[in-house]
Amino acid sequence: MKAFETLDRFTTPDGQQLTFHRRDGDYFVYLDGDELMSSRAPGSERALAELACANLGGKPRVLIGGLGLGFTLRAALDRLPPSARVVVAEVFGSVIEWNRTYLPDLQGDALTDRRTRIAHADVWDLIRREAPWDAILLDVDNGPVAWCLESNRRLYDKPGLLQIQAALAPKGVAAFWSAHPDPRFLKTLRKAGFEASSHTVRAHGERGSRHAVFVARS
Repeated sequence: MKAFETLDRFTTPDGQQLTFHRRDGDYFVYLDGDELMSSRAPGSERALAELACANLGGKPRVLIGGLGLGFTLRAALDRLPPSARVVVAEVFGSVIEWNRTYLPDLQGDALTDRRTRIAHADVWDLIRREAPWDAILLDVDNGPVAWCLESNRRLYDKPGLLQIQAALAPKGVAAFWSAHPDPRFLKTLRKAGFEASSHTVRAHGERGSRHAVFVARS
């Protein structure tokens, strides 16, 4: 097995180290030395889109928070009609460049799909500014209590969830990726007025780590 090749690294505004690596044709993103995501195990990132976009018809407007390695975007496009519009908000410009430089084949050119717009922005700003949305998909942290940026706390507390709910179109859906189940967050979603459920999803087909996707319907 080949050694890791470090392709890029940068320090986040909160002082954390985000690094991008390649080995044997696979890509990995690490945060402060811990694996954040990899192209070897994209199952739960795809499941986020599959659960949120399964029943969207008409001309849906979808907001994805967090580009990652592009798997959620690709899965969303595969399930959305030609009339859909998908905006991906990515707060780190380097992540956008990684996708454009190294990952087009991996994503099936999802970034250049005519339905896609990539925004170098904080998803929080787009949630409110460009509402209404038929679906909001959030994969910006390791979970409701494990943030990549301290400012992301507002995406998971009750006031923030009320803002997300207000930004959804009638019968809209919000979905949240998490590395672990979180019964407390499920209760918070319900207290904010959502019809909420938690789904266990696997990182790699029927194998790999168990992650959680929270689906909240307005």
